[in-house]
Amino acid sequence: MTKKNIHKENLSIVQEFVDMVNKDNLSELEYEANDFKIKIVKNIKVSYNKSQETIVSLPDASENKDVSKKIEKFEKFTNKHPGALNSPMVGTAYSAPEPGKDPFVKLNSQVSKGDTILIIEAMKVMNTITAPKSGKIVFIGFEDSQPVEFDQLLVVIE
Repeated sequence: MTKKNIHKENLSIVQEFVDMVNKDNLSELEYEANDFKIKIVKNIKVSYNKSQETIVSLPDASENKDVSKKIEKFEKFTNKHPGALNSPMVGTAYSAPEPGKDPFVKLNSQVSKGDTILIIEAMKVMNTITAPKSGKIVFIGFEDSQPVEFDQLLVVIE
């Protein structure tokens, strides 16, 4: 892969994280994989260093009391969690049966084994993803109509 393609891919990842921080009204988001590390913090000046750590400044949005809880949950849950429901395929995730309808599940809602959690559209086929066990939804890791990757963490059921 050329340096130009790597740079373009890194910028794409940065933009996705900036969008996540803005959409979920987070004050900070950090990600690290191999030699790539990114940290996005609101109201911090942009700086770059040789270890490829990037700090991106974002305008301050309205304050949210649950920011620290969201950050904790983001860091706490991985696709290796015992209650993790990971994507079995690449596709587009839908949280409701059709646009404008209530989502199948919400944060802190109770589900029973076999309940529909979401739908993943792959190759023009709608695939129903069901709960592998009963419990409470404690984390939702996708947005409606968002592309999802294979083995991506979708929800955590505890």
